[in-house]
Amino acid sequence: MAQGPQITVLSPSPTGSGWEEPVARPFNNVEAISQLPDQCYAFLHVRDYPPADGRREALLAHFGVPSYVANRTCFELSAYFGSRATYNEESTEEKKPVTSCTTWFRCLAKMVRKVTDPHEENPEYVDDPPEIGADSVAGTKGYRWYEMSFFTRWVSPKKCQVLCVDTPWDLPGELHKALNTRDTPLEFRDPFAMHADLMDQVIVYCDIAVWRVRDPVRELEKKRIGIGGIFQPIHDISRHAIHTSEVLEAAAETMSDLKKCQTKMHEALPDGGLTITYRQQAKEHVQFQISLVKALKLRSDSSRERLKNEVNLAFNNMSRQDNNVMKSIALLTMIFLPATFFSALFSTTFFTFGDDGGWEVSDKLWIYWATIIPATLGVLIIWGFWLYGPEIRDFLKRYTNKFTKGMAKRRKKPAPATVNKQP
Repeated sequence: MAQGPQITVLSPSPTGSGWEEPVARPFNNVEAISQLPDQCYAFLHVRDYPPADGRREALLAHFGVPSYVANRTCFELSAYFGSRATYNEESTEEKKPVTSCTTWFRCLAKMVRKVTDPHEENPEYVDDPPEIGADSVAGTKGYRWYEMSFFTRWVSPKKCQVLCVDTPWDLPGELHKALNTRDTPLEFRDPFAMHADLMDQVIVYCDIAVWRVRDPVRELEKKRIGIGGIFQPIHDISRHAIHTSEVLEAAAETMSDLKKCQTKMHEALPDGGLTITYRQQAKEHVQFQISLVKALKLRSDSSRERLKNEVNLAFNNMSRQDNNVMKSIALLTMIFLPATFFSALFSTTFFTFGDDGGWEVSDKLWIYWATIIPATLGVLIIWGFWLYGPEIRDFLKRYTNKFTKGMAKRRKKPAPATVNKQP
């Protein structure tokens, strides 16, 4: 029996001892969202994400996200980052403190099916596990896009909710383990407290996506598939590598924008909210995450370059095979050429057998040589002009110019003066 739409919720324990196990709840759009705990991550499968017919806009409005983000343009982009904050306008302080902060951002990951001997031991992401509902369409394509969208809402002092759409099926469990192994609990007075661990897991998926492209490249390098069958796999893997590099570059830009927004929000918090050490360490952690994404981008680019090398090798092998075929044809031609020549020569009327069975040669045989030798030379000259015509014309032009200049100098040279001798 098919289950209805569900939303998985990950929230802190009421006793303050870590985070509870993720729990799946029925999802009926805004009503389910309004019942979320004040601090929680909520995960929504892409098939349960409401369409942009007013229901999606109502869902995002709960997080303070503009309705424009619900349209097709934003839903199909590789990445974006946006934020919206409100301030206490009635405060008498010179620096108006921030009272709420909403962020929305998007990161993509293209998961290719695992090879037989993968570099990493992470689960298969092309198909959903049976308890989630296998995606047969993605399974037949051999890859799957995870178009991860995140919407966060922070309200002073400690309300913080994060909605995650179209994330890998094991993200709630992995995030639960990461949160329960933290050295210090989350500081919910920070509008970006719940971003750090979430982005750590997103980077892990980006790393897996890069290796899922790298592993088939390595298999191609080791197996050396026949020339005829290598181009289709290379084309498919190159397409995956190009997409992966694109989304990683976009992810790095998204995280850079997130860092700028985080710095701005930290400066707008009320005095005494967060220590200088906390703010600096938070900024340093985001910068570290950005450097990781850039490093993954370089690794993805390396896979693309390795694929180019495989293509070059395949073309070189094809050229070598073509060269060997041409040599074989030339050898066969040379083998049969003497026999062909002499059979053609002796089959002419210049050679006959007399009545007595003797061999007779016509005294007009010179006509054969007088015609065949000039004709052969003419063919060679035409062939030479056809292949090396420009070079020959340039050579003749330079030689003609030198000859013309030499003759002109000789004409201009004055005649020697004659001396009239007196008698």
